[in-house]
Amino acid sequence: MESNDKLEELLRQMYAEETQVDLDEEWQKFEVKHFTPKRKSWGWTQIAALFIGVLMLSGIAYAAIHIISNSHSQKTEVQDTTVIVHKTSAPAVRQSSQESLTLCEPKTFENVPLKDIAVELASAYRITIEIRNAETAALRLYYPWNPQMPLQQVVEELNRFEKVHLTLNGDTLIIE
Repeated sequence: MESNDKLEELLRQMYAEETQVDLDEEWQKFEVKHFTPKRKSWGWTQIAALFIGVLMLSGIAYAAIHIISNSHSQKTEVQDTTVIVHKTSAPAVRQSSQESLTLCEPKTFENVPLKDIAVELASAYRITIEIRNAETAALRLYYPWNPQMPLQQVVEELNRFEKVHLTLNGDTLIIE
C-alpha cells in the first residue's frame, strides 16, 4: 500500500501549494493568440483597381503636358513674326473690270486672327505691318470690312475692339 500512500501524499502536496495565477497575464496571452489582427492580403480586384488608377493618372498627366507644350509652341510661333508684309514699290498693274469689282466688294472676317486681317489690309492698302504684341495679333475677331473705306477709318473701327490697339504711322500699321 505504499503506492496509495505516495499518491495521497502527492495529492496533499498539490492541494497544499496554493498556486497563484496572474489573470491579467494569462488574458494577454490568450488575446495575442486568438485576437491578433491578421494581415490583409491584396486581392486581384484591388490590384487591378490600383493599376487602372495609375494608368488613368498617367494618361491625364500626359494629356496636360501635351496641351501645355502645344499652347507654348503656338505662342512662340506668333511671337517670332515681326514684319509680315512689305510695301510693294512696283506700280499697280491695271486690272480688268471683273477683278476691280471683287476688290471693292466688302469682305467679312469671321473668327480670323487680327494678324491675318492685317495682312489682308496690307495687301489692299499697300502698307507694311509691324507686330509689337503677339497676343494682340493672335486675337480672333469678327469684322465686316469694306475696302472702299479709307485705311484710317478701318483702323479706328478695329480699335473699338477690346484689347486691340492699332496705330497707323505713315505707311506702317503697328499692332500694339
